[in-house]
Formats: sequence, structure tokens, C-alpha cells
Amino acid sequence: MENLNLKVEHFEGPLDLLLNLITKNKIDIFDIPIAEIAEQYMAYIDSMRALNMEITSDFIRMAAELMLIKSKMLLPKQAEAEDPRKELVDSLLEYKRAKELAAFLKLQSETYYDRFTKAPDEGDGIYSREHAVSLLTEAFERIRIRREGKPDAPVELFDKIENERYYTVNEKIVFIIRFMFRKERAGEEAEFSELFERCHSRNEIIAIFLALLELVKSGRIDIRKQRNELFLILSKTHTEGIK
Repeated sequence: MENLNLKVEHFEGPLDLLLNLITKNKIDIFDIPIAEIAEQYMAYIDSMRALNMEITSDFIRMAAELMLIKSKMLLPKQAEAEDPRKELVDSLLEYKRAKELAAFLKLQSETYYDRFTKAPDEGDGIYSREHAVSLLTEAFERIRIRREGKPDAPVELFDKIENERYYTVNEKIVFIIRFMFRKERAGEEAEFSELFERCHSRNEIIAIFLALLELVKSGRIDIRKQRNELFLILSKTHTEGIK
């Protein structure tokens, strides 16, 4: 593998950084040389530290995971033992697919933004986009009110201001699509409220909500209401270009 002088740039998470390294090194994603990739990953983290850039816990966790995989790869191989890289490869493939789909859907939206189409057929059981947006707004307000009563984690005021992570809408679009892929693979329904269960800040909640609005308004996902719960459905007509 060639030595890589990686320019310090912004990545939306550790998987984004790893995919960048794999692509630049022209690596087979199914046969990742963990030692080399871990070395370059840590070099990037060190560069961030040298420039006093914020390093989120996600990047630190991935560094620990890479070191663990590296140590497992050094152990004698046992017959029929699972490849220590499998879980990482699965996560990378899922993230790559979600990112490609988000880019594909964005292109579709931009390409057909000013074109006219026939009205949708009736009786498909899916709420209209206008209705879906109002449902999302109402559901978001319920979640906001529910969270208002929960105290923030004990943290020093200035630490919170300095270290709170900023989430982008595009990052959360990929997050939502990955969430729906996992639910689809598990044969489970994608429940709206689950998206907010592990949110750590108002910024993250708002980014998820804006991403949902973008996905619904552009027709990339649909909303179905059952009793008092909302469920997300990935629109097949907008994803048939992605395998």
C-alpha cells in the first residue's frame, strides 16, 4: 500500500473516513488490510489533535474497534471462525449503500424538480406528502415536549458549548436511510420515534427532523400512520436505481 499524505478534511463520521481511506488506496472492501488502515486512521486522528480539531467519541470508539480487530487478526486462525473484520465490513457496505442512495435521490430531486408529473394513484394506503409533513410536525412537537422534562447530562457549561457536536442534514439523511435498511433487513417496521431515542442534543434532533422533512417533501420516503404511531416507508419508485 502506498504511503498516503491525507489532507485533514471534514468527515461525517468514522465510517466516512474509513471509506475515504479504502477508496484512495483502492482496497477491496471485503479484504481490508486492518494494520495499514488502522495506521492511516490513527494518523488522521493525530492530525486532528495537532490542529486542535474536535474529535468526537464516534472516532475514538472506531479507533478502539480497529485496534481490537487488529489484535484478533494476529491470533492463530481457527477452523470455521468468523472473520474479525466481518462486522466492520457489513457496516461499511451499509453506510456506502446509504450514501450512494442519498446522492442518487438528491440527483433525482434536482433533475426532476421543475417537471410536471401525473397525480398519484389513489388507494395506495400512503398519506399524501402534505399530510405527511403535518404528521411529522405534530409528532416532532410531542417528542420535543416529552424531552423538555428530561434533564441534560451533567456536564460543565463551557465544555458543553465547546464539545457539542454539530450534525448536518445530509448526515442525518444517510443516518435515516441506514436505519430503514436495517429495519427492512430485519423484517421490522421503521418507527418514527426510534430515530430520536439516542439523540444527545437539540441540534441532533433538529437535524433529524429537517432530514425527514427533506426526504418526505422530495418523495424519497412515505409516512404511514397506525393508531398513534408513525412509520416510515422507503419509496420504491425513488430507489430502484440503487441495488
